[in-house]
Parts: sequence; C-alpha cells; structure tokens
Amino acid sequence: MNSIGDLGRGLLRSPAKVAGYAFSSFSMIFTVIKALNHFAPQIQIEGAFPLLSTLLISIGFALKKVWKPSKVEICVATCASKIEVVFGDIFEQDGIRAIAVNEFFDSKLGKPVSDRSLHGMLIQKCFGGHAEPFDKQVSAELAQEPFEVVHEKFEGKNQQYKIGTTAVLVANSDRYIVFALAHTDPQTCKASADVTMMWNALNMLWARARIECGGHPLNLPLVGSGLSGLGLPTRDLLNLLILSAITVTKASEITTKIRIVLHRDRFDDLDLREVKKHWEEK
Repeated sequence: MNSIGDLGRGLLRSPAKVAGYAFSSFSMIFTVIKALNHFAPQIQIEGAFPLLSTLLISIGFALKKVWKPSKVEICVATCASKIEVVFGDIFEQDGIRAIAVNEFFDSKLGKPVSDRSLHGMLIQKCFGGHAEPFDKQVSAELAQEPFEVVHEKFEGKNQQYKIGTTAVLVANSDRYIVFALAHTDPQTCKASADVTMMWNALNMLWARARIECGGHPLNLPLVGSGLSGLGLPTRDLLNLLILSAITVTKASEITTKIRIVLHRDRFDDLDLREVKKHWEEK
C-alpha cells in the first residue's frame, strides 16, 4: 500500500517528467522496431499488440523513474537494532518522540519559541499552546540540573542549561524527550547551533533514550534542519544523524528501532534508496 501511495505522489509531483520519460522510452523502442523491420525484413513487428506492449513498457519505465520510497530500514551490524528513515509526521509515530529545544527550555510562543518550529508545535499540539503545563514538567525534570542565570535575556526564561540537557515530558499518554540543542541570543532570541553542538546533544539524547525507551521505538526529526540553522544539505544532515546513531548503538544498544522522521518538504531532496545503499555498503 505504501508503494502505491509513493507511486501516486511521484506521478502527481512530476507529471511532465512522467510524460517525458514515457515519450523517450516509446521513441527508443519504436526506433529499434523500425530498424529491425528495415534490416531484417523477415521479422515484421506491427499491429495493435506490439503497439500496446510498447505503450505499457514506456509508461512502466516512466513510473519507475519517478517512484521513490517514503520509507527504508537500515540494519545496524553486530546487533538487532534498525534505523528507519521515513517521510511523515513525527507526532503520529508510535514510541517516544525526541524534540530539540533551546538551552533555556523556553515555552513562550513568539520570539522565544517560533510556532513553526517542532518545539512550538509540541507546545501547541500537546499543551494547548499554554506555557504553564510545559514549564511545570520541565521544572520538575530539571530540578537537579545545574544552570546559569542570564540576566540580559530579552524575552522568555533566563535559566540557561548546558547543551544536551534532557527532560522527559508526558502529554496525552505520549512521552517526549526534549533536549537542548541550540544556543539562543539573549537579545534577539535567535537560535543557532553547529555540528559539534549537535553531536554532543545527540550523545546526551541517546543516553537518556537508552534509559527511557524500554524497547519502544525512538522517533526524532531531521535534527539541525530547523531554525537552529546548521546550514548542511539534507543528505549530509541525515548521514550525520545516522552516523551518530550507529556509532552509539554499536557501543551499547539504545533501542530496537530508531526512526528518523523527515518532513514531506524534503522529499525531492532525497532518494532513500541511495541512503540505504550507502550505509549498507559500509
């Protein structure tokens, strides 16, 4: 069923490409048939059946060219864990969901937390857009964590935690691991991160997930692709995530399945078959 859906999306997304591939394929087959008929007169290919066959082959070739899977699984060598890469909505996945936040664990929608970020969507979808229930759980989780007070913080919270700090939140019977990924400019509330920060934050996330998952899948987005702005191409960012997950999993298993959930707007940037091939050849 997923393959049919993927094929339908490919057809709707690139109808001109489908037509172009079909025409090219039909033209090539037609040229070969004409050449055979000309140079080998004893072989005569003509009539409705060859025409229909040529059309079906051409259309099939065109559809195969635009089809891309929306999910692949990568097996981690030496253990039973798998990494699944899937296009979809992280809030609809089963298991624990990991969401990156800034180092202040801000909760006020607006400048401190964009409503377009996953951090903002978490507050809207799971806490009704209200800061209080989010803050209550975060405060309880971080009660023993060290922090610094940033007095010049323009808006939002002023308690700054180290990158990689994690908190487990519960909403509507679902569990979320929120983890500090990005620095926030105290004056502008602009979040920023780099590859070193991301790698360190992921290591802390994996450690917390190993404790919390209990065999349930761990879901995380394409970390670093949002407003934190690492600036890496989609493929490089995904490979960095997979590398981190595999490196840690080989040392000590996190859970049976780590699922990286990509937003549909990244679909044209990636062919998951190439991603799977790259990692299974290593």
